[in-house]
Amino acid sequence: MKWIKIMCNILDHRKIKMIRQEPDGDLLLLLWILMIIEAGKCEQRGYLKISKNVPYTDKTISMMTGIPLTTVQHGLSLFTSYAMIEQKNGAFFIRNWGNYQSEDKLASRRKSDRDRQRKYRQGIRNQVKTKDKKNVSRDSHVSMSRDVTPENRQEKNRIDKKTTTDRVRSLLAETPFVNVSDKELTSLEKRHGPECLLQVADIAAETWRRNPEERHNPGGYLNTLCSSLVVPEWYVPFSERKKAADRSPHRKEIVEAEKASLAAAQEKAERAAKEEVWSALSDKQRRVFLERARDSMPVGINPGKTVLEILARDLAGKSALSSHHD
Repeated sequence: MKWIKIMCNILDHRKIKMIRQEPDGDLLLLLWILMIIEAGKCEQRGYLKISKNVPYTDKTISMMTGIPLTTVQHGLSLFTSYAMIEQKNGAFFIRNWGNYQSEDKLASRRKSDRDRQRKYRQGIRNQVKTKDKKNVSRDSHVSMSRDVTPENRQEKNRIDKKTTTDRVRSLLAETPFVNVSDKELTSLEKRHGPECLLQVADIAAETWRRNPEERHNPGGYLNTLCSSLVVPEWYVPFSERKKAADRSPHRKEIVEAEKASLAAAQEKAERAAKEEVWSALSDKQRRVFLERARDSMPVGINPGKTVLEILARDLAGKSALSSHHD
């Protein structure tokens, strides 16, 4: 779950008022809210579990909430006595979880999302089948496509040898989901198909990169996405992102070439402008700039006539440009 419900009048509830009267009462209230949040993250219908068979302990809750263990133990005892939590099947359980968090509506929405996604995937499969039939019909009389080269065949064989699990792990690299076991990935592939699993892995990784947050049960999260996947509006498939990335170096080269061409054109125009200014000067004006160029040289450096004239032309051009702006 990405969010939980908390009633606006929670502080008016008699149990909450009694909790706040305890020593460290406000810390106990914070513990209660954090436990509800953790239950939402666990997605175990109100149970506090790291995975299906691994429940939270008082030490786990202390670690996850950052609240001292003694306070957590007192809070758990207090919440149990007030019938706010109970232990079921060896795990802490938030009582009335389904009533407060509207899980019936959430389940209905997930079912609707699953049905919509199932129709979407079926449509994709139908398109692929239709396309394959057309390709077979068109190429049945050709022994080998003209586009098939030894290099292409070698690349195709290399990709074919790469398992779905390998490709999924490549998509999940540098995210918390990379810790999911091979057994879980194999199970997800059998249950939902390789295409769905690959898309889910990519969406999960991109979602995490946009909003990094801890995932206690990556396999369960991926399974939930596979069962009720809704493709985000911002999502761009991996194949399209790869094409854009492959084009980017070429685009950068074009931009750099355009910049270099523009710089060369500007330099040429500046030289022409300086030459025009120099040509318009009288001999007396030229001597002034030649003297200024000689005076600008470090002591002991006597430049040749050609170098001195180049410096003088540059000074004359800059002087003309400065006068123009003034």
